[in-house]
Amino acid sequence: MLSRTLTESSTSTVKSAGFQVSQVRYRRTLAYPFYSKAGNIPPARKGRKQTVFKRLMDQFLGPKNYKGEYYLNKYAYPKNNHTPNYIDPRSERGNALLEPLSEFDTVDETENDSSKRRNNNAFRPFPLNSKLSTNFQVDNETKIQIVNDILLNKMPSQQVAIKYGLKIQRIEAILKLREIEEKWEQEDKINGDLKRMSQAMYKMFPIFNPRNNAENLTEIPIPKETLQSRFLTIAESEPFGPVDAAKEFNLEPAAVTLEKLSEGGEHSLHHEATQTKNDGSFIAPMHEGDKYAFKFTPVKVGKVGYRYGKVNRDNRKDRKVAYDAAGNKYYPLE
Repeated sequence: MLSRTLTESSTSTVKSAGFQVSQVRYRRTLAYPFYSKAGNIPPARKGRKQTVFKRLMDQFLGPKNYKGEYYLNKYAYPKNNHTPNYIDPRSERGNALLEPLSEFDTVDETENDSSKRRNNNAFRPFPLNSKLSTNFQVDNETKIQIVNDILLNKMPSQQVAIKYGLKIQRIEAILKLREIEEKWEQEDKINGDLKRMSQAMYKMFPIFNPRNNAENLTEIPIPKETLQSRFLTIAESEPFGPVDAAKEFNLEPAAVTLEKLSEGGEHSLHHEATQTKNDGSFIAPMHEGDKYAFKFTPVKVGKVGYRYGKVNRDNRKDRKVAYDAAGNKYYPLE
């Protein structure tokens, strides 16, 4: 009776325009892993009623020690050889143990060639997405060399970027983080827990290698205006290049953008030139019809003119009156 009620509630009939349409609700199916079809499902433990998913989970986790840790599972502890520890179900097929405990925990290497596949997907958090990969961190020795080259050897950031294959923004970030680290050391903010966490994170992420992982120094960010297509009708003989395309999107040419990115940074040649030549003064742009050009120079407040916000009592009846040496009357500023 109960099954009949559930069936009737899940199926409904709609009568419209002289015909009947049967609507059946979506029936969910259990998502068994693909390797469970190969027959490597471990048997249930003695005296326990376990589902297939519970048995597969026990197979994946493995046994516990007296601390409650899955000591045989290779994902239970962080790695310390500068390699990430991503789960790869296509090559593991449910076997995440360092040592197989039974025949159900073994993996057929000849069928899937899991060792090669594991090496190829070592830096992919999602094995099926080949476009997403783990970023590489700069080792401590290279960071010290970058700081010495810029601060001690006075090398510009552009030259250091070419030397190590890193973008200027990343080099500036290394210098800024080094400055913050020295400040924290002086203020005694770096305790033992922070050092241990830093060392554990450093050992987990892969190391940057300029030969294999050099960054593209000519790469520019994609403007949001170019994410949508724009069509333009032109003559077949009319030339149309990247500069014309930039004008259609109301953008500056890519060469200008790349030049600005290469000149950016606190330790670049362009920044040092502007710091030495420019004292802060500038001439305001002139428009059509203007007769004079105004130059603005930074000065210290109080030395030139009157301080902003000084009380002026010219329109007050009780304003202060004074006389100069010649006896002329004037109203001084209070």
